[in-house]
This record gives sequence, structure tokens and C-alpha cells, in this order.
Amino acid sequence: MGIYLCMSPLCGFFLIRDSFVEGAGFRSFMKTISPEYGKLSQRALGLQLYDEVERTIKPQLIRDLKASIAKDAEGAVHVTLDLWAGHGSSPAEDPILVVRIHFVSESWQLRRPTVAFRHLAGENLGTAVAKELEAVLLSYGVFPNNVGVILTNQAKDTLAKNSLFCNYKVMCSSNRGDPDADGIVAFVSDQMLDTDSPFSELQMGTKTTCAAIRLQLVIKEALRNSRVVENLLMQVHNVVAFFRSNAYWSEVLFRECNVSLCPSSSGHRWNSMIISLRRMSQESAWSKVMSVLAQARIEASDAASAPPLIMVKREQVLDILAHLELFSEAIQVLQGNGVTISYIIPSLIGLDKALETLDTNYTHFNRALRTGLCTHFQDLIHQNEMIIATVLDPRIKLQPFPDAKLEEPTEFLMPPSKCKARTTVEARLGSSVASAAPKEAEQDDAAKELKVEEDVQKDKHTDELIEVSSDSSDDMAEGDHLKRKSIFNFLQPPAKAVKMSELDVYLSEPLVESSSSLSYWKCAAGFPQLQRLSRKLLAVPATSGGFDRLYPMAACIVRARRNHLPPHTTERLLLYKNSLNTKVVKKSIGVSKA
Repeated sequence: MGIYLCMSPLCGFFLIRDSFVEGAGFRSFMKTISPEYGKLSQRALGLQLYDEVERTIKPQLIRDLKASIAKDAEGAVHVTLDLWAGHGSSPAEDPILVVRIHFVSESWQLRRPTVAFRHLAGENLGTAVAKELEAVLLSYGVFPNNVGVILTNQAKDTLAKNSLFCNYKVMCSSNRGDPDADGIVAFVSDQMLDTDSPFSELQMGTKTTCAAIRLQLVIKEALRNSRVVENLLMQVHNVVAFFRSNAYWSEVLFRECNVSLCPSSSGHRWNSMIISLRRMSQESAWSKVMSVLAQARIEASDAASAPPLIMVKREQVLDILAHLELFSEAIQVLQGNGVTISYIIPSLIGLDKALETLDTNYTHFNRALRTGLCTHFQDLIHQNEMIIATVLDPRIKLQPFPDAKLEEPTEFLMPPSKCKARTTVEARLGSSVASAAPKEAEQDDAAKELKVEEDVQKDKHTDELIEVSSDSSDDMAEGDHLKRKSIFNFLQPPAKAVKMSELDVYLSEPLVESSSSLSYWKCAAGFPQLQRLSRKLLAVPATSGGFDRLYPMAACIVRARRNHLPPHTTERLLLYKNSLNTKVVKKSIGVSKA
């Protein structure tokens, strides 16, 4: 969610100081390299941004939303909420609400624009969040009945508690030239109390928590139950922190074995600790790391500058890392751009099976991870929407579901069976068909009643004829007489071939090898009921946002406070950026078709 990404001159020049933009030298420079921007000023850029967003981009987005809602008004739009708030936030540090909407456009393109970046005011944060969200959605023509799933996330809380994968304090200490380091640490460290619930007063949609956050809770609870593993992991974590905070010894280590434990400035930061552990545990690097630590301990002038003691073997690190990398992979998949809830069930089932077959010496830790998956995700994977979305993904269908239901409950994850998954989809299709045509049913009631009366009269007339014929003819064939008995009603003439349902035909087709499930449903006119259901469910995001975007987001917020950028300007920049990304996607689609 990087706000100040320079996608064009329009976005980029809002980062430049006013005196620099207004200077004669800059004007001359711009007139030389780009004459169309020769008269740049912040006012001119602000007016251009207003014209682009308020008169073109936003109206088009509203039209796209109306077209999507027209296809299915109930729950067609989904929302993710990121709240940056702390318990001790002062008036100068108001909580910040970030709203993103998710829907499938009429052209079957997944749209995910960020429509709000606003500073909240007021003592009651829950009321302020609810009012602001409703106001934002209404401004885009989205009413409460149009909202499906609302994914809530306290972004600072997520970042601060994500020390296992990403320690923002260590990274800030290693970036000594970054003036925002201290500000980010102070900003993220200011957390709300656990008893506070800023989303309690939301009265629309179905509230749910981010799947990635739940996976983080599984790991943390497993570590609390496995003190041995927690202690070993903390020792290795301290070694990584030492090299990240000490430029000299980090350079020595790089010269010795060409390994750096510091994160790359251009790479993703959310899983930087996992990457560092992987580099450190390489066979060629482990002994070098230990020797450099020993040398640093000898040359240390005092205890404060000495590296931490480590009583861990490489094999132990590899064993623990094998568990963590499985979770890292699952989180990375679910946090991918455009990934929806159809990936949640297969990711969780695959994660549990991988843990089950993992050869490890830490069986207690392994068991704690698996039982944690059951505790946090058992109810989630049995939710109807999750099951239906998985089946409606043409790349997955019924693949992750077991053939038969486990008869005895266990303490581990128990996914629904193929039979239950199929039944769940059939039930939803039946209810959707019934709700889609209530007027047609009312119109047919009179005709049905009339037909019933006609059938009754026919039956009476037929019975009278049968009774007369049976009295006048005693030599009637016994077989004909038996067919008139009610217990032989099953002896009917051969029926016509049974027509396969949409679901049967869909499931009988092979799995699709594609990067997008929406491209399949765009052309699936032969499955109108499934297509209508897919438009709604395959827009629900799997997570509220990636950890790799949370840390840059914190940096942008800290900078925004110093620059005093108006909130409406930030929102317009976000919409402008999203519009550019959408145009790139549309252009690439057109090129592929050509």
C-alpha cells in the first residue's frame, strides 16, 4: 500500500518541496526535458489531480460499481479495513483508517481500489470507524445490503506482533541513515489495549479476521507451549540482530563467506527474518558465522558491544526452520495480489499435511502447530462461503477435500468431505434459483392450481372407467391389474435420459491451468448460475494486506505527518495510482488477445 510511489509526474511532484517546484531553475529544467510540464506548481498539479480523479477516475469507478451491483445487489462488494491507531494517540497523531473495496467488474476484472485514507477524530473510535466507513461507501453508491465480507485488521498491531517474520526495531536500527527510523519505532510501538475493539460497532456485512494473522497466532501459541524451541529461536534471532545492527562485523561476515544477514532494501521485508535464518543455516556459512562471532567476542571492549552467546546446533536450526518455512509459504501465497478465499482451504489442508509428514525431532512443537491450526481454522474451513469459493475455482474444484468424512473427531484439522462440499454448492444453487425468480413462481401459482384440478378430474374419470371395465370383464390380465396398485407405481415405462446439472458438468471438466479463475468464468456462459455465484465469492480477499506492504506504509504515514499532506490529496493519489495499474492490466489483456 505504498502511497508515494511515483507512477507518473503527477504523483511524483507531490513529494517535492514547494520552494523547489516553484524555483526558476526547476522550471527551466522541466521546460527543457518536458515542455508540456513547463509551468509546474503545486496549485497546478493539485488542479490537474482534481480533474483526473474527481471528474474521470472516480465517476468511472462508481459506474463500474453500479454495473457490478446490478448483476447481484446482495453482497457484491467486499471491504478491507486497515486501522492505524494506538492507545495513547494524541490529537497530532490521529488514528488513520484505510479502506479498500473489492469487486468483480462487468468485464470480469478483479478491482481493488483504495478509496479512503482518512484521519479519524473523536473519543469513541468504534463509532468513528463505523460512521466513516458508511460515509465512504455511500459516496461511491454502495449501500449496506451491497456489502458482503468486511476484513478487519489493526495494522500497527499486526506489524508490532510480527517479530518472528519481521522485527521492525532491528531493521530500523540497521538503517542508521534513515531519519524515519526512530519515528517508525515510536509510531508502531504505540499499541491499543487488547480490550479495545475499534470494529465492534460495524453493522454491515460479515466481519472476519485476516487468515494471515490467524497463522501468526498459531505460531506464537505453539512457541509458548514449546519453550525449548522458543529459546533456540531467540538465540538465533539475537545473532541475526547483532549482525544487522553492526555494520563492521556484517561486512566482515560478507567478506568471509559472501553472506549478508541484512535485508535488501529492494526486497520484501515481511519475511526478512526467515530469509536471514535460511542464509545463516547454509552449510558453507554456519561455521563462518560462528568464527566471526567468536572473533567479535574477543575484540569486544565491553559486554554491551559483545555478540550474544549461542548454544544452538545447525541441525536444530534447520529442523525449526523447516516448520517456519511451511507457514511462510502459506502466508506468502495468501497475501499475493488478487488472491481470494478460494485459496484458504487448500493452503490450510496442504500446510497440515506437510506438517504431518515432516520428519522432526521437535514432535511437541509440531503437534502444537497442528492443534493450533485446528483451533483457529476448523470452523473457518467449514463455512459455506469458503467451501463454495474453493469448488468454484476451476483450478481447484474438489481436489483438496477428502473422499470420505473422518468418523471420529481428532485434535487436528478435519476438512469437509467431497460429498459435503458438493452438497453445500448444490444447496446454495437451489436457494439462489429460488430467490432469483420469486415473481415467476407467484405468476405460476394460479396455473399450477388449475392444472392440479384438471389432473384430479382426469383421475376421477379414469377410475370410473377402470371400475366399469373391471366389473364387465373378469378375465383381465393380472399384470395390467397389478400396475394399477399403488405399491407398483415404480413400474413405470423407461424414462428419458436425465439431464446433467450445471455443477455436474462443471465438475466433470478437467482442472484449468490458468493464473486467474475469473478468466475462466468470463467465458463460462454455459453455467449461468455458477457464473453468477462466482462473481460474488471470487472477489472476497484472502487477507487484508501483505506484511511486505505494512512496513512501507508505516514509513509513508510518518513522512505524511511531516509533510502535512491533506487527506483528500492522499486519497486522490491512491485512486490515481490504482487507475494507472488498471490501465496497465487492461492494456496487457488487449495485447495477449491480439
